[in-house]
This record gives sequence, structure tokens and C-alpha cells, in this order.
Amino acid sequence: MHRPIPPGAAMKTFLKLVLGLAVLGVIGYAAVIYFTSGQRDIARQFVILTSTGQYPQARTLLHPQLQEQYTLPYFQETFAGVAPYAQVSFTSLAADGTSTRLGGTATTASGCASKLSFEVLKGQIIAFDITPLCKQ
Repeated sequence: MHRPIPPGAAMKTFLKLVLGLAVLGVIGYAAVIYFTSGQRDIARQFVILTSTGQYPQARTLLHPQLQEQYTLPYFQETFAGVAPYAQVSFTSLAADGTSTRLGGTATTASGCASKLSFEVLKGQIIAFDITPLCKQ
């Protein structure tokens, strides 16, 4: 013989399940944000350094293979006349265990915005795109 389910018991169980899943989601999101903060800082620093003419420091954030490809004269030619970015934010990120992909925007004090795309592997930038560059 089955005991009848008290009124509201099924709803309480459902709410506990939903609450548990929500808590797990928040914990997962917080973990991703925490574990990718270093990669975001590296990309942010690169944008600030390149837009303020600190090319040798910016190059140190690149993977050694990219440092060979993107020489100091390349940086001087490409980033000459770029307006300093005042705000850098990343609105999308994907971490697959080997590298982290970041997407976002950089904005100058005058309001010019550039789209950012970075891939960071073990603390080194392995790909980047800043489009369009905001000129002074």
C-alpha cells in the first residue's frame, strides 16, 4: 500500500533540486572567472602596453614564436599613433584546459572602441587581434 504524497512535497523537492543546480552553476561560473583571471590580466596588460608605446614590455607577454614573428620594428610601425586605451574589458571567455580564448573591447578616453580577441597558453599570448586600432 502506498502512502499518499503530502500536498506540496513534490514542489518542495523540485525547488530544492532547482536551487541545488543554481548553486552548482554559480560555483562553476566563479571557478572559471577565478582560474582565468591571470589570462585576462595578461591580455589587458598587452593592450595597455601597446597603446602607450611600451613595445618591449608588450612583446615579453607573447609566446617566443610570436616574439620572433612580431619584432620590435613591427610593433613600432603597427602601433605608432595608437590612442591610449582607457578601458579594457573581456565579455567572452572559453577555457578548454589547454588555452584560454578571450573576446572583448578596449575603449579610449575619447570613446573610440576596438574589438579584442586573444588566445593565451600557459601565461603567454599565442594569438591576438585588435581591430580597428584607434588612432590619435
